[in-house]
Amino acid sequence: MHGDGATSTTTIFANIFISFIGAGILGMPFAIKEAGVIEGSVVMAIVGIVSVKAMLLVIDCKYKTIQKKCGNGKSLKAKNSEASFKGEAKQPLFVEDGKNLREMKDQDQEIDYGDLGLYALGPIGKMLVDTSIVVSQIGFSCGYLIFISENIADMTSDHFSKFAVLMAMLPPLLVLVNFRHLKRLAIFSIFADFANVFAYCVVFWFDFEHFDRVRLHPTLANLDGLPFFLGIAIYCYEGAGMILALELSCAKEARPKFRKIFKFTLGLVTTLTITFGACGYLSFGTTTRTIITLNLPPGPFPVIVRSCLCFSLFFTYPVMMFPAVAILEKQFVEDKKYQFYYGSLIRVLVVVSSGLIVMVIPNFSILMSLVGSSCCTLLSFIFPALFHLKIFQDELTFSQRATDFFIIGVGMIGTLIGTSDVIRRLRSH
Repeated sequence: MHGDGATSTTTIFANIFISFIGAGILGMPFAIKEAGVIEGSVVMAIVGIVSVKAMLLVIDCKYKTIQKKCGNGKSLKAKNSEASFKGEAKQPLFVEDGKNLREMKDQDQEIDYGDLGLYALGPIGKMLVDTSIVVSQIGFSCGYLIFISENIADMTSDHFSKFAVLMAMLPPLLVLVNFRHLKRLAIFSIFADFANVFAYCVVFWFDFEHFDRVRLHPTLANLDGLPFFLGIAIYCYEGAGMILALELSCAKEARPKFRKIFKFTLGLVTTLTITFGACGYLSFGTTTRTIITLNLPPGPFPVIVRSCLCFSLFFTYPVMMFPAVAILEKQFVEDKKYQFYYGSLIRVLVVVSSGLIVMVIPNFSILMSLVGSSCCTLLSFIFPALFHLKIFQDELTFSQRATDFFIIGVGMIGTLIGTSDVIRRLRSH
């Protein structure tokens, strides 16, 4: 994987861009409607800046862990297993040996988010990280099911109910999720990426075409909508749990430039998200719906756009479920002899569970806010800063510690006020 990784700036940019432009952007116009144009734009920019800083901390923690590992000679996997068995994982596992970061990048090491949780906080840390990834990935997938079922029901003038569309989707998704290798979905993923970009561009075009037909006094700020908006804003950075995988996808010689490309790409993603949300709201005003595509006028071209998005998200669903299933299999399937059968059962349960969740929470924006306020704040803010504090310990300066505590504080505030707002909205529905 290392030797065959991406080397060109364009490829690295594309991988990052596709990982962070997802269904969340389609709910941003409604979120802007709730919070106001100015308030929403400012909060989104702040969330973007803090998210980028936090995600880069995860990479710092990775190389620091490798650095300590290299001083002791044992592989990370062996040390983690030994420490977990003895219940001593909360103690430092590795000895500093003075190798610099560039030398560490030449080491052929793979450390995932869960490994960092284990090293920083022991078995409980790994469990929290893995649980957050599983729940968030299932949450993203549920959002896709809601989007597809609502749009197909709307396009067919409700001849097919949302429930009927959902039930029709689950069987083929069960087949796709049972693919053991993502390369079998590669061709669909490529078409899905093109469909996404095409659809977003067309929605932009409809927004601007609709501008002169709407007469409204836009909401500039609404503090009551801040908790709801904050959850959706954090949800939009759904690629946070993939930061190590994205960095690992680069060839060794290209990794020194990953940070610069990552910052630029996330800056562009944040700008596009703000613009998309503001334009959507300013175009449709108080009639802005939870999914902006539902505001598109009738006609063949809008139907093509919405069909492209449905196609894209349908085939993105198994990709999103892949890391969740991998974690569950590793946790619950120990007997290699029956791994295929137990793995298939886990996949069935995960897909069925996502369908049940959609029946309980059928509102796209509420589900986005719930996932964003809970698991996404943990993965995007709290865990990166907390792991940074634990792994670097006494090496941090006062400003670095202050930054880590600030990021943790932002995450905790987002979790508390966002989750409480979602619970209130669920009760009122």
